[in-house]
Amino acid sequence: MTAVRHTFACVGLIVLAGCFTFVMVPDSELPWLAAPSPAGKTDLPTVVIDPGHGGNDGGASANGLVEKDLTLDVAKRVAEALKGFDFPVVLTRPDDRYVSLAERAAQGNDHPDSIFISIHFNKHADDDVSGVEAFYTERKAPAEDDFSWMGIFNVKQPEPPPETGEDLASFVQTSLVLKTELRNRGIKSRGLYVTRHVRRPAALVEAGFLSNTMEAVLLKNPDYRQRLAAGIAEGILSYYRSRPAPNAPPATPGKPSGPQLVRAQLE
Repeated sequence: MTAVRHTFACVGLIVLAGCFTFVMVPDSELPWLAAPSPAGKTDLPTVVIDPGHGGNDGGASANGLVEKDLTLDVAKRVAEALKGFDFPVVLTRPDDRYVSLAERAAQGNDHPDSIFISIHFNKHADDDVSGVEAFYTERKAPAEDDFSWMGIFNVKQPEPPPETGEDLASFVQTSLVLKTELRNRGIKSRGLYVTRHVRRPAALVEAGFLSNTMEAVLLKNPDYRQRLAAGIAEGILSYYRSRPAPNAPPATPGKPSGPQLVRAQLE
């Protein structure tokens, strides 16, 4: 029988509830990792994974953790998981370097069919604040005009409205909550640069609070970071499986096309 790993942590001086056990199941026991490639779909989209911050931009820091290091570590783990399904994968930064927001979005737009996920971690002045959350945009930034020359006229090429990334955020958030059992902070619409400027489905995930003592202990554990990565990868895979096949009839008006159980819970 395969041994199940346990991580024990004690937080502060909380009476009775001061210790908890986080069960780490080996990746070989995660059934989705052993599943076959998506049936009937051969032209897989490129997954652009964006590790937040980098270089002279360290991002948030607390409890001995630096955001830019965690985002790169988890992003590489997500990439390895998705490569097992034959997805083409691109990292917006493969190492500790600074990459501007515009350059990150441009990489997301370099591929005609892609899925963009940006990975970040949170910090709060109140160290009791905890949980995971994901963001999408309700409205993409206007695309640059795409003109072709026809005689003496410039004719703008029509472009279908881009996906907002709401379904992608929902799938990733749902998977992360199930994998980590952390507080579900829901999905939210926000005008973040990369989600607005990437023309393809794009979401940004905040995968925990460095300022929260319990979550900081977990994030220092490589097994837990692997579980985070598995949650993000599974969410991307679930989103991809949910997409309609080419030439499929349009969805029925009013019928939800993605998971509806994850929504913002902070109103």
